[in-house]
Amino acid sequence: MRPSRPAAARLGCLLVPSALLLLAAGCSAVADPPQPQTFLIRLDPGAEPDRPARKPLAAVSIAPVTVSAPFSERNLVVRRSEVGYAVDPYSEFAASPVSMWTDVLRSWLDRRHLFDRVLSIDSSADADLTLETSLLEAVVDRRGGLPPSSHLTMRFLLIQNHTPYQVLLDRTFSREEAVKGSGVEGEVAALSLAAQHVLGEFETAVLQVGTQ
Repeated sequence: MRPSRPAAARLGCLLVPSALLLLAAGCSAVADPPQPQTFLIRLDPGAEPDRPARKPLAAVSIAPVTVSAPFSERNLVVRRSEVGYAVDPYSEFAASPVSMWTDVLRSWLDRRHLFDRVLSIDSSADADLTLETSLLEAVVDRRGGLPPSSHLTMRFLLIQNHTPYQVLLDRTFSREEAVKGSGVEGEVAALSLAAQHVLGEFETAVLQVGTQ
């Protein structure tokens, strides 16, 4: 038995709002973006330096780290193809890359005791040496068909401030680390590990300067 016209009309009026509610709920689920996340580069403090005891080099002044574009923005930079790079709009560092990497470098040098004192560039104390550091690459590799990894490249320029004025060290170190965790947390952890290895190579180079 078919419902009368008024009954069918009432049924249609009930069904239409229900369908609209379901459609709106579905659109909301699709449109909700991921929650933004913030990260910092953190190095493993580790144990005291495992090396023969030797006199540290003279006091060093640390210039702010120069960060090359596109890695100078707070968002995490991702490699998509051989020549394609993009920023992750939902993942950023908690501080500007210049201040973050400068703090990472200075904290690491304070722990490693390579120099008699580690001073900021605007310190009123005298330093016999100046360290200029450039971050050339800090990228997460998400290219399809390849295991995810993080890449870091840094250049270190150690300059003697007094006569004879000279460059004691000019070296560039790169490191690639496989991403072992999941998501962006694993990618940033791999980037932090790459930084730790790069700084370890820099330490070896500084020790060689100390024996010249």
